[in-house]
Amino acid sequence: MTVKKQAGKAEPDWLQKKRQLATLLQSHFPVLPGQEQWLPWQPTSCTGQENEGWLRHAGTYTALPLEEAVWDYSELLQENLMEKALRWQDNQLFAGHLANIDGGQFIYVPDDCQLTVPLEFTGRGCLANPHNVIIVGARSQVTIAERLMVKSAQGLFAGTEILLGAGARVEYRQANDLRAPAVYTAVHAYQAHGATLDLHLVVANQGAVTVSASNFLDGAGSEWTTTALLDPGDTGQLRFIPVADGFGQGSHADLTTYINDQGQGQVKLTPFKTGSGEPLPLKSTVIRKSGAAKWPLSLTGVR
Repeated sequence: MTVKKQAGKAEPDWLQKKRQLATLLQSHFPVLPGQEQWLPWQPTSCTGQENEGWLRHAGTYTALPLEEAVWDYSELLQENLMEKALRWQDNQLFAGHLANIDGGQFIYVPDDCQLTVPLEFTGRGCLANPHNVIIVGARSQVTIAERLMVKSAQGLFAGTEILLGAGARVEYRQANDLRAPAVYTAVHAYQAHGATLDLHLVVANQGAVTVSASNFLDGAGSEWTTTALLDPGDTGQLRFIPVADGFGQGSHADLTTYINDQGQGQVKLTPFKTGSGEPLPLKSTVIRKSGAAKWPLSLTGVR
């Protein structure tokens, strides 16, 4: 990523070493089917095009472009960047994404913080590997809206990690406009015990789009509710891969998927399941748009 320089360096030592390690070990990880649509990435060339719209705030909570947060919140990001939610060791594509992250948003909400006004970031620009890191502390409550407008001449990987402390309550809304020959969107979360995540996804990109929604519920009483609206338009092809993992009494995950593909089979669904075989209660409902279907006007405030 393009970052401010400190002591003559473009980015912290820990991040340089982490990127190098991802590149070095990439070939040893499992191959993700279809990864050739993204790998190998080439350096992005967007002369004259600025990346803008990232949220900035200091006070009750912190928001910074990721390129600055890797300096200012170095210890927190060293521990969490692609380690607990979207794990870079899972496959070659994820490792390649870490090695090539070129921008994104960082938001940190500390413990016991109740935010009544939704936070919204609208990053825009020419990026191939935007990445957002959202960390919400124990017992905090917040609503966050992500609306990226990003384009790339090559395959695009947009990653969002949401990390929740014990007892946190988060509503997260994502409605991005991503334009590239092939798009991979990963929204991955990690929840400590007693945390609640209400996730709303709108995916309305034409072209070839893969969406990975994943969560690890770590401990008792953790709840993940996801509502996804999938609309590939007239010519798009969309694949949706939802996965939940975890354990603990009272923890569960519910998924409602709305599909608008005019009955043309443009949306491919992977069954909602656990990745490790843990006995985590899951519920999945699929609703296809028709004259009789109850259809949401909007999931994120964007029609």
